[in-house]
Amino acid sequence: MKHFLYRMSLKQKIILSFISIAMIAVLLMNYVSHYYYSRSTQQDFYNIAETTTESLNHQLEIYFQQIAKSTYAMNAGVLRYSSVLLQIGDSSIIQDWLRDASSVGPEKQAMIKEILNKYIAFNYPEIENMYLISKDRNVLQSSGTTTDTELARQPWYQMPPSPKLEIFPTMYRDGGNIPLIEAAIPIFDVNNTKISGRLVLQMGLTEIKNMIGSMRIGKTGYIFMVSTDGRIVYHPSSNMLSSPIEDTELSWLTLDEPNSLQQWRGEEYLVSYSISNLTGWKTIALVPLKEMATGLAIAQISAIVVMALLILLIIIAVPIAANRITRPMMQLKKAMEKLQTGDLSVRAPVTPGRDEIQLLSVSFNRMAERLNELVNTLYSMELKEVQMQLLQKEATIQALQNQINPHLLYNTLDIIKSIAFLEGVPRIEKMAENLASLYRFTARLEPKEISLEEELEKLKKYLEIIHIRFTKHFESKVYVDEKYLLTPIIKLSLQPIVENAVKYAVEPRNGKAAVLVSAYPDGNDLIIEIADNGVGMDETILRNLKQQLATITNQIEQGMKSYESLGLTNVHHRLVLYYGKGYGIDIHSFPKQGTVVSVRIPFHKSYNNS
Repeated sequence: MKHFLYRMSLKQKIILSFISIAMIAVLLMNYVSHYYYSRSTQQDFYNIAETTTESLNHQLEIYFQQIAKSTYAMNAGVLRYSSVLLQIGDSSIIQDWLRDASSVGPEKQAMIKEILNKYIAFNYPEIENMYLISKDRNVLQSSGTTTDTELARQPWYQMPPSPKLEIFPTMYRDGGNIPLIEAAIPIFDVNNTKISGRLVLQMGLTEIKNMIGSMRIGKTGYIFMVSTDGRIVYHPSSNMLSSPIEDTELSWLTLDEPNSLQQWRGEEYLVSYSISNLTGWKTIALVPLKEMATGLAIAQISAIVVMALLILLIIIAVPIAANRITRPMMQLKKAMEKLQTGDLSVRAPVTPGRDEIQLLSVSFNRMAERLNELVNTLYSMELKEVQMQLLQKEATIQALQNQINPHLLYNTLDIIKSIAFLEGVPRIEKMAENLASLYRFTARLEPKEISLEEELEKLKKYLEIIHIRFTKHFESKVYVDEKYLLTPIIKLSLQPIVENAVKYAVEPRNGKAAVLVSAYPDGNDLIIEIADNGVGMDETILRNLKQQLATITNQIEQGMKSYESLGLTNVHHRLVLYYGKGYGIDIHSFPKQGTVVSVRIPFHKSYNNS
């Protein structure tokens, strides 16, 4: 497959890619639309079926509960259906029979049957028969007779009386062909409210048929009911009533989930059911999927037609579009082949546009022009290369000479020191020694950062020179605790500030001044203060100087500018560059009292040498 693609031209690859992508997109769109339409159809059915079956369950529950409630007065002896009862004033005959059936004679038993039959006639004609059962299993039937063997086969006969209404699923009476549903209604003794028996009603399916009626879902879909033991309670086909569902044509049906899609004989069926809270029966809606998704077939046909038209359009349009796309590329290819042969005058045709191919053509033309320029200026560039080498040599000589100059100064100071020693002038000897030490310290490029101890040592040598100059009155003190001496600091951060104090505080007063150096911690920083007792600064000068320092802090990337107070701005600029905007110097001046310059640098406990 790879070799096949390698042999194809770019135009063929574009056509193949476009057609493949378009085909995949169309097929995917068709599949997705079919999938979601089917899901939507199923969900609509489930919603409708759930509402319908729950409504049927609710109606059926109300129906059974109304029947039960209508018997309460009769069972308690309140209603008087018999004229005989009206004459003798005895309306609790059913209660008496339930307490002790042997105490009620045949005449009263006939009265009870009359009460039961009149209840059927006055209330629910769909009731086929009624059974009055005591706790001792004595049975009194409203009409007809039932043998003990037949009674023993009844599900309610062997069961103890329950205080709740019980509904038993469809059955056929012995020798009969009428399907019946039985409702067992508990009867309570009016004297002690204990259960004394039950009243069993045998009813036909007339009311259930009326509820469901001719309800259909789709053309052939229908609703039926299944009891908790899997027997069919109601079905439009009467020959399936009372039969286990596994023995009918619905044996393929599984009822594990309330909503499901099942297959039978190659056809898909939508199944949905809800369970009655009273009976526990499942009311099931069953319909073929194709009847609920009639629009799906139309949508599929429409999708196929649209897909065929799109494919035809793609087959026609893609080659045309591919040819328009590849034509500038082919022209560029020919221009590159000419350039390869050495024709630097060739240019690729450029049409207005901002697509990548046009930009590539423009870049190719620029490259060709640049190559032409490079070839034409080759000899001049060789001459410039020679000139560059000469300039480099001159710069090297100048750098070597600059290294010699400081050594000449060091040697001169050492000669002055030696002469002062021989002539017995210790002050000049000391001054020359300190000055030479300072020059060596300032001329050394590395390292940029030294310990505070070393910085203070060079500062003391400078102060010694000032003491020699102003012997009588000048005073200086360095109060720095030993635990701060190992703190790193940028080299020559303090000496320019002290030199500035000497220039503006000590010299104007002919040495009658003092310079004090101290240090204290501030959080994770160390503050070094250089204080003098000079005349202080004018407010305007102080404000301008602070503005210069703020400008350096906020515009550090713009480089060093020329300021009048070069020493202070230089130190601040280097501190901010090295440590960050949170560091540098700050100035406080008090008229006729002096000036305090604070230097803030980072300080960590690891620098503590105590």
